[in-house]
Amino acid sequence: MNWFDSKTGESLVDFEQKIVQEYLEQKFGYYALQLGDHEKNLIQNAKVKYHIFTRGKEKNINLDPEWLPFNFDSIDLTLCFHLFEGVKNPQKFMDELHRVTISGGYVILCGFNLFSFAGLRKMIKFDNFSPWNGNFLSITKIQNLLKQSGFTIRESKLEHFQPIFSDNKPNFSNKLEMIGNRWFPLLGNVYFLVAEKVTLSKIPKKQKWSRIKQRKTAITKIYD
Repeated sequence: MNWFDSKTGESLVDFEQKIVQEYLEQKFGYYALQLGDHEKNLIQNAKVKYHIFTRGKEKNINLDPEWLPFNFDSIDLTLCFHLFEGVKNPQKFMDELHRVTISGGYVILCGFNLFSFAGLRKMIKFDNFSPWNGNFLSITKIQNLLKQSGFTIRESKLEHFQPIFSDNKPNFSNKLEMIGNRWFPLLGNVYFLVAEKVTLSKIPKKQKWSRIKQRKTAITKIYD
C-alpha cells in the first residue's frame, strides 16, 4: 500500500508541491533528480533541462538511495521527499547526495516532523505500512546530517498543521495553518529544507619576494 495514493496523502503532496514551487522557480541547471515515496511529478516546472525520476509514469531509472549511480558533481538539483522515513543509514544517504551534487547545486528535502500530528499518529496508530512504519527524524537531526555531509543550509521551515489521522478525509483548514504558524511553528507535520553544496576554493597565498639589493658598479669609460 502506498499511503500517498490515499485522499489525505494526495492532498498532502499537493500542499508540498505548492510550497516547493517558489524554490524551483529560482533554480537552473542541466540535471534534476526527484527521489521520494510518491509518484507525482514535482519538478515538471523546474528550469532544468533533464529530469530524472525513480517512481511514477515518468520513471526512467532504478536506484538504491544509499548508492546513487551518478558521477561526482553531476546533479544540479535534487528533490528528496519522504525518503528519510525508510532509509536505513541517513548519514550515508546524505553523503551520497553531497557527492553527486555539483558545486553550487541544491537539494530540497521534505519529510514528516517527529513532533507533530504526523508524529503522534505514528506513535498511537501503529500502522504497519510506509511511511508510518518508518523512522521519523526531527528537523534538527536532518539539519545536523546536512551540515556533517558538507551542505550549507539556506532555508528551513515547518508547515502543514492539519490533523492527519484519517486517510480519506483530506479536509484542509486555512485557519489551522494560520494558528499553527503563529502559535505552534515547531509542530508542523512536514519540514522543508533547502541546502546548497558550497565548495570553497583555496586562495593561494601571495608569495613574498625579497627585494634584491642592487650593487653599485663603477663604470670606467675607455678612450682610444
